[in-house]
Amino acid sequence: MKQFTTIICALFMMSAVAQEASFKKFYKTHKDQSAFSINLSASFAGSFLSDDDNDDLQKLIKKSDNFKLMVFNNEDASVSKDFKKYLRKYKLKTMARVKSDDSKAAFYILEKNDIVKEIILQANSDSDKLVLFGLKTNLTTDELAEMMSNSKINID
Repeated sequence: MKQFTTIICALFMMSAVAQEASFKKFYKTHKDQSAFSINLSASFAGSFLSDDDNDDLQKLIKKSDNFKLMVFNNEDASVSKDFKKYLRKYKLKTMARVKSDDSKAAFYILEKNDIVKEIILQANSDSDKLVLFGLKTNLTTDELAEMMSNSKINID
């Protein structure tokens, strides 16, 4: 459970960092459809971690700026369609996708010169809500790969 909480916290922190980059543009365009939004600075979020927390999570926070969490009303699926266009326009790479019944989640990155500039997590639990978590970061692709390989998450 502690690992799950740490991962959720890390993902939450990652999304807020993406707010100054292209993800913020997406949010501004769709702010009238947003039901909830919160921004956190990485330094503030890092203050909630203990010294015992995962080294990769500590590194992620140090290499991040802000996190943004947004929940959209998506009754007509227009926000989801626009998000797909956004992914193509800014050439975000899909790192992972998970689908189970009506729920799905995806993990995307925006990479420039072997530096991961944005990390975005998308989750849909039903057809009328879309949750996006963005993080602006300065991780190298090697650092991200190491963090992912060190992860103990098993998807069955």
